[in-house]
Amino acid sequence: MKLPHPALVLLALALPFFARAQPATNAATGSPQVVSPEVLSDRHVTFRLYAPNAKSVTLNGDFFPEGTTGPAMTKDERGVWSHTLPAQPPSINGYYFRVDGIRMPDPSNLLITSSTEFLKSYVEVPGDGPQFWSLRDVPHGRLHEVYYKNPALGQRRAYIYTPPGFDAAKTYPVIYLLHSTTDNETFWSRVGRANLIVDNLLADGKARPVLLVMPFGHTSVPRGPEEGAGGKDLYDVAVIGQDIVESLMPVVEQEFHTGREAKDRAIFGMAMGGYQAVTIGLNHPGVFGYVAGASSNFRANMDLAANFRGLNAGLATAKSGLKYVALMAGTAESGSFRQSTRVGEYLTGLGVRNEWMTPEGTHTWQSWRGNFRDLVERKFFAADPYAAPPVGAAAR
Repeated sequence: MKLPHPALVLLALALPFFARAQPATNAATGSPQVVSPEVLSDRHVTFRLYAPNAKSVTLNGDFFPEGTTGPAMTKDERGVWSHTLPAQPPSINGYYFRVDGIRMPDPSNLLITSSTEFLKSYVEVPGDGPQFWSLRDVPHGRLHEVYYKNPALGQRRAYIYTPPGFDAAKTYPVIYLLHSTTDNETFWSRVGRANLIVDNLLADGKARPVLLVMPFGHTSVPRGPEEGAGGKDLYDVAVIGQDIVESLMPVVEQEFHTGREAKDRAIFGMAMGGYQAVTIGLNHPGVFGYVAGASSNFRANMDLAANFRGLNAGLATAKSGLKYVALMAGTAESGSFRQSTRVGEYLTGLGVRNEWMTPEGTHTWQSWRGNFRDLVERKFFAADPYAAPPVGAAAR
């Protein structure tokens, strides 16, 4: 029996309820009624799009190598285009269609994200049991939608996760999570499942209670140029750093009782957010004790001394406050290896200890989700982070 894919969060529990045959037509319009995506019991995934007048349709997204065009879909006699992927591992992947060259999300799939650039559809392929990102029957923390004011940027929004049993009388460590270029502050919870990952780690006794702060990493919507205003501030990193440290952090510390010392603060991001996390984290000596970036978008010819001007100016303070610094890039990535390696070597030359890791993975949330899990479980706020297994290694 074929099972259409329901909403992500209810997938594991809802499959029997949603089981049905593929309907032939929409009674109201007379057009074929398609189910897309359709996750089969053997984990093959079929995508469909009704577009009878289209000349070409391709399937694109996280399933395929970085920078490549996805496969052409095939049209049947009803005008329904389809493509079936081979059996997939348990995963959550984003995808989209190109119809005669025009990008569009899957209109049959309600699991969709809006970002600073485009809409994207997502599909979850379930495993034989719960995954580390799954919604499990365990105590859950809460997500708070918080608005705060930045004198230069105006009203800003961040999402804040408090762990189950949050006690305002206690002090908690905090992780600031930065998103990639085309994402926004909703992605770490909606796509990254960071809150559910921490819930599960806490339930399994593999992490300590922490707060997660997920700010918006751009200055506007739609986002500005990657090189920043006037081409002088890559990803507006100076502006975003000031926003986090001077406008957001005081709100978090006052309203959510997070620690106010470097040992209680971590910062992590990927792609654009990886560059921002490492640059902001190191350029504010004494503020963050744990700094990590995955798939970080440093530029090949970047003047690293200029980029890390704040680190160089406060090197002694930085060294005394830093507990852990890490850079990582997936084995199947094409653009992050060389630049991140160069940054690690530069930091080593300054006497700043850091860890370079190459876990299996691609430039996608499926990899970054696992990077985050490993950092929370084994690195951030650990007594000796460098002694713990590297990101990507099996938990011991």
